[in-house]
Amino acid sequence: MEGNYRILKILNNNAIVSRDADGQEVIIVGTGIGFHTRIGNEISPEKVSKQYILQGRENYRRFEALLKEIPFDCIEISEKIIEKAKQELKRDLNSNLIIALADHINFAVSQLKAGNRNPNLMLDEIQRFYREEFQVGLEAVEMINRHYNITLPRGEAASIAFHLINAESGGDAGETTSVIKGTEKILQIIQTTLNLKMREDTLSYSRLVTHTKYFVKRVLAKPDNTESDIMGVIRIDEEDGQYIQISGCLDKIGAYLKETFDYDISEDERFYMLIHIMRIMQTE
Repeated sequence: MEGNYRILKILNNNAIVSRDADGQEVIIVGTGIGFHTRIGNEISPEKVSKQYILQGRENYRRFEALLKEIPFDCIEISEKIIEKAKQELKRDLNSNLIIALADHINFAVSQLKAGNRNPNLMLDEIQRFYREEFQVGLEAVEMINRHYNITLPRGEAASIAFHLINAESGGDAGETTSVIKGTEKILQIIQTTLNLKMREDTLSYSRLVTHTKYFVKRVLAKPDNTESDIMGVIRIDEEDGQYIQISGCLDKIGAYLKETFDYDISEDERFYMLIHIMRIMQTE
């Protein structure tokens, strides 16, 4: 937006509400931007640190409330973490991430200072299935610790990673939790049924995890299964002992999906899962 911003609402000394060049309402933050000003006054672009265009009226209300409740430096460090995540992950992040992340960081810091520690129950799964996001989470925890001169537990890296994962997938925390739990369960079925101890440092394992995460997301979306008859294109010896063993494993995965998500796995989906499991078995 060229020119000055006209103040529609003053949230606090460091945040105001204005409109962009398209007339869309935006929340603008900057040190002292709302200090000694009035509604209708203009703010020059030089004073603006960041402007937020959020998705949904309810998110505007939540962010406005958040800006009034938490210290401004918490917003600033949250924004630095988001910028780092964008650079390192090279993925689009939902614009509403700032709300969830700033709220979480403020809560985590206040809980630690009050002597409370809240363990992350999905720490292990997030470390294994979302390694890039977890690494950003570790770096974020270091940034927070330096800023507040505290020592957050390692589980906070997983909590921050969880918010990043949500922001990658559109912001649905329930879906993210289901994907993580579903992926873990399917891998458990593969390991126990086939008596495998999978090496997590292999490319085959990484491919299996990636495929399984996207597969569970597809299951949650409940698409109309349209078969491509890939089984008719690629021939498999159905008398082969390894195929019979994996097929039994796939039956258990199918039963789990039906019971948990009311989802019927297609033949194509079974086939692609079979290929990844065969790669894992060959690696092991």
